Amino acid sequence: MTNPYLSKSVSTRSGRQTTRPSRRQLLQGFLASVALPPAWGIAQTTPPDAPFHFLPAGQGQRDGSDWENAAALDQITEFVSDAQPGQTFLCAVDDNTMPVGWSGPQIEWGLAGTPEEPVTLNFGTFNDTGEFAQPGGPDAPAQFLMLGNETGPEERPDVGGDPHVVFDRGSSHIRVSGPVFDRAGGNGFFNLDVRGTLQDIAFSGIHARNVGRVIETEDGTVVQGLTVTDCTALGMIRGFARFRDLSEAEFRDLDLDADFVDGGGGMVCQIISVSKGHDLYFNNLRLAKAVNMLAAEERGSTYIQGDGLVLEEDTRDVRIENCHASDMGDGGFDLKTENVYLRNCTTTRCKLGIRIWSHHPDNLIENCRMTEPVRRPRNDGSCLWVAGNVTLRDCEMAAVDEMSPIRFGEGQDKSRDGIVKIQGGTITHAEDVRLATGSAGTIELENVMVNGVETSGRYHWNGWWMRSL
Repeated sequence: MTNPYLSKSVSTRSGRQTTRPSRRQLLQGFLASVALPPAWGIAQTTPPDAPFHFLPAGQGQRDGSDWENAAALDQITEFVSDAQPGQTFLCAVDDNTMPVGWSGPQIEWGLAGTPEEPVTLNFGTFNDTGEFAQPGGPDAPAQFLMLGNETGPEERPDVGGDPHVVFDRGSSHIRVSGPVFDRAGGNGFFNLDVRGTLQDIAFSGIHARNVGRVIETEDGTVVQGLTVTDCTALGMIRGFARFRDLSEAEFRDLDLDADFVDGGGGMVCQIISVSKGHDLYFNNLRLAKAVNMLAAEERGSTYIQGDGLVLEEDTRDVRIENCHASDMGDGGFDLKTENVYLRNCTTTRCKLGIRIWSHHPDNLIENCRMTEPVRRPRNDGSCLWVAGNVTLRDCEMAAVDEMSPIRFGEGQDKSRDGIVKIQGGTITHAEDVRLATGSAGTIELENVMVNGVETSGRYHWNGWWMRSL
C-alpha cells in the first residue's frame, strides 16, 4: 500500500535519510511574516544567523547577543517581535540552578519562519565553562518545574495550571527542541492556540514527567505539517498530545508511559488523540499504562477507560508501523479512521487490543500480534474489536481465560455488521470459548491456524451462535 503523502524521502540536518509526510500543502499560498514594533533592549541589527541567548535572570547588558549578555527568559516574548526567519533562540538554565520553577505562561510566541528558513526554539543547559547543551535522554535532570496545583499523596491528580509556551497567531515554520521538565497542566507545556492554521511545526527531544499533557491544541486551531520525534513522557493524566484538526503529520520514536496515573473517568487519558485530519504516520511508538478507574468506581460503571492512540471518525489515510500498546484500560489502538494500515504492531494486556470502526474496504492489519486481553469488571476484553470492515494478514491473536479473540460491536451505522477477513496467521483461545462474541458479524478465514488446526471458511456470528456460510 503506497501513500503518496507519506513516502517522500528527505534529508535531515544531519544528512540522514528519513521518511516524513509531504509538504505539498504547506507550500501553497503561505508566506509568513510579522510586522510588530521593535522590542526595547534588543539589538536591532542582529542577523538571523546569530542566535538570541536567554538565561533565567539574564546577565550583562541583557540584549541576548551572547551568553555574557544573555536576556532573561521572561523577555523572550519581547524578542520574538524583532526576530527574522531563520532566527534561533537558545533558552538555557544554569546547571547550578535547575530546576527553575514557573507558573503561568512564560512565552507567548507569534513568530513565523519560512519553509526555507524556519525559526528555532532550543531549550538546554548552560554550564560553568560557558557551553550550551541539550539533554541526552529522559533521565536528565529537569530544567523546569511547574509550581502550584500540587497533588497530595491521597489526592486525585490535578490538571490545573497554564502552559509554559503558547503559540498564537502568526506562528508557523517552527522547530522546537527540548526541554526536560517536571509537571505541566492539562493545557500542556506547549499550547497551540492559533485559532486558524499553523503550518510546519516540529517538536523533538522533549522529556516530560508527571504531566497533564505535553502538547495541547485549542479549538479552532488547524495544524498542517507536524513532526514529533525522539520524545518521552512518564506519568500522564490526560495524555501526551491532543490535536483537533491535523494533516500531514509524522510521529516517530516516542516512548510514552502514563504510569497508571488515574485522573478518573472525568479526566480520561488518551495518550495521543486526533479528532480530525488526514495523512498521518506513526512509527516506533511505545504507548503504555493508561487506565481510568476512579470515576467508574464512584458511579458504579462497568466501563473502564484509558487508551493509547485514538483517531476519531473524521480521520482518514493513516499508516501505523512498529507501534506497541500495553496495559490499557480500554483500547491500545482505537481507530475510527477511514483507510488505516497497521504493520508490525503489538498489543499486550489491553482490554481491547485494536478497535476498527470504519467500513473502508482497504482497512488492513498486517503482521501484528494481539495478546493477553484483560477483563475489566463485568466487561470482557478481546484481541480485536470490530464494528466495520478489516483484513488481517499473517497476524497472531492469543486470547486468555474465557475471552474470545474477536468481539463485534456497533458503530455509527448500526444497519451494517462488522466483517473480518483473516488470511494466514494464528488464533488461539480456550477450547470451550467461542471464536467471536458481541454483536452480529461475519468472519472469513483463509488458511488460518486456529488452536493448531488449519482452518478456512466463512462464518456468521449472530450474537448467540456461529454458523457456517
